[in-house]
Amino acid sequence: MIRSLAALVLAAAVAVPAASAAVRTHSLVFYGKPLRAQFINHADDRARGKIVNPFNADALPPPPKSNTGAKGARAGDNAIFTLRLYSDAKLTRPVGTALYSCTFNFAHQAICEADFELTDGTMIAIGPANLDGGTIVLPVTGGTSHYSTAHGQVTSSASSAKSTTQIIRFQLVG
Repeated sequence: MIRSLAALVLAAAVAVPAASAAVRTHSLVFYGKPLRAQFINHADDRARGKIVNPFNADALPPPPKSNTGAKGARAGDNAIFTLRLYSDAKLTRPVGTALYSCTFNFAHQAICEADFELTDGTMIAIGPANLDGGTIVLPVTGGTSHYSTAHGQVTSSASSAKSTTQIIRFQLVG
């Protein structure tokens, strides 16, 4: 009985790494050329909030790096970017479009949603993003058609310091 139990435990221990080795990952790389950018400043909403505010703002400490008066986005502002996507760095083979919509919060953070409309389906990514650097990393949460089971992450960054072209890298599981 003890030997058969030990054999069963050993078989299970060997099977777990084999099952995890079956998980397949693959990468996709696209190059994005900006088509349009829209910034939505909600300063008028903030001004109304100073007059009619249901919270006792005087009793709460401000969030870290909150609206300090420096130029730039404030919590609640939105930025929307659209890009044409290409399969090559020379931007000659179009494969779709991307739309990023980010709502800023505090400390150079935002909640971003990205929709990628590709010739063989769509992918969606949504999550928190750190906007301090030039790179946005979001979790891929699904898609349609060819990408209906897409999960992983997408990383968007400028191709160089002087370029507006974005390199969009998908690291997908499954």
